[in-house]
Amino acid sequence: MFILTGICLGLGIFVALLSLAILILSRKPPLIFGKYPRKGLFYRVKFGIALLLLKRLRYRIYRRNEEVLSSPEHLAKMDRPQPLTNDPKSYDVVSFMAANAKGEKLMVTLERRRRGVLKAALYLWLPEGGLYSLPKLPDMVYFTTDDGIEDGTEFRGGGFHIYPEESMRTWRLKYDGPLRRREHEDLVSVSLDLRFTSSSAHFDYNRDLSSSLIADSIAREAWNESFYGMLKSVGHIVEKRMHYEQNGLLAGSIVLGDRYLKFNSHGFRDHSFGTERCLSSINRYVYFALFLDDGSSMVVGNLSQPSFFLSSLKVGYVCTPDGIYKPITSTNFELYSYGEKGIPPKHQNFLVNTADRSYLVQIRVEDSALRYVGGDWESKVHNQFVSCTVNGINGQGHAEYLYRHEGGRPEEVGAQDPQWYQRIKRYERSLSNMEHIDEGDFIF
Repeated sequence: MFILTGICLGLGIFVALLSLAILILSRKPPLIFGKYPRKGLFYRVKFGIALLLLKRLRYRIYRRNEEVLSSPEHLAKMDRPQPLTNDPKSYDVVSFMAANAKGEKLMVTLERRRRGVLKAALYLWLPEGGLYSLPKLPDMVYFTTDDGIEDGTEFRGGGFHIYPEESMRTWRLKYDGPLRRREHEDLVSVSLDLRFTSSSAHFDYNRDLSSSLIADSIAREAWNESFYGMLKSVGHIVEKRMHYEQNGLLAGSIVLGDRYLKFNSHGFRDHSFGTERCLSSINRYVYFALFLDDGSSMVVGNLSQPSFFLSSLKVGYVCTPDGIYKPITSTNFELYSYGEKGIPPKHQNFLVNTADRSYLVQIRVEDSALRYVGGDWESKVHNQFVSCTVNGINGQGHAEYLYRHEGGRPEEVGAQDPQWYQRIKRYERSLSNMEHIDEGDFIF
């Protein structure tokens, strides 16, 4: 009898302590500007738990499958344009960022969506010529089919053709069409033919991002019922969201009207695909891509996506001149300190740490441009063209500041869209507004 009583008492105490621990962990820490959580009282405990779970998850998904994931067959399949699924959020994106010691900078991104929709941006910044960009910007929406029935199978459209010549080694970047020069109404005919080459490995954000950075972000969140529900599906979410980057050289020719430019630069190519790319759930992000005169490069970012329990996730790496990636383990770059009111700063100074070195990053903005992303302009991005100094080494690069945009895509901008796309947008808006629609507008 006494033994049974003791067991019941012990179970009662255990349940009470467990309930207390869950209650404590579920408390929301103090927020900066109502968005960014500070480190709570039990931050260290939560950090240790999160770090352990992350390492186990990564071992299960990546480390024990390393032989398959690093095979030439798998890499070739991953690196080519991806088939778009029936999921309306299915996407496939390839981007390039590059800069050289002369100050020449290039940014190109192409995003493939269902029904032949293509979202494109190109910026070319020259020290003596200023900024050249696609005439349609700040809008990015292009159409590669007349009827919106078939999906494209290539990164092609709007004058672009981007394709792999050798997986994880060589990509070709071509553009033939007009560009508009900043503060000039006339268009310049442009022919761009560049080849991206790399002998380095790639940096997979799901696999290679510092576990400490992710654990830090998770440990700042309230571990409530919604959080535990997200944990149950995190493996499924990871499988539907792929993003990797590869550093290398971007070189070739650019013809601007009657002017010939030989372009040689350090740069990187990134590739993203899946079904979990929801811009409407992102509060903010800031992203730097810096290319230094000694051949090294640095990527630093900070993402705020509270709906995914990542109110402030820091990301990035340093890539050495010989192509070795060193994941960033910490940085004092905080979103609330840089451009929180919607105006990106012209100067940024912050510290970055890897496992074996610290870096002082100093950035000066030379020019900037605005573009809107998403089918309904859910977000706006300030693209900055910058010069920098990292531990005394000069460099050039790019910065992106993304903010939420509530104004929508103006009707006058969408007036030239194909009729089938306009019907889709009317249907989507009617769903959002709980309005009655005619059956003929339902074309899915």
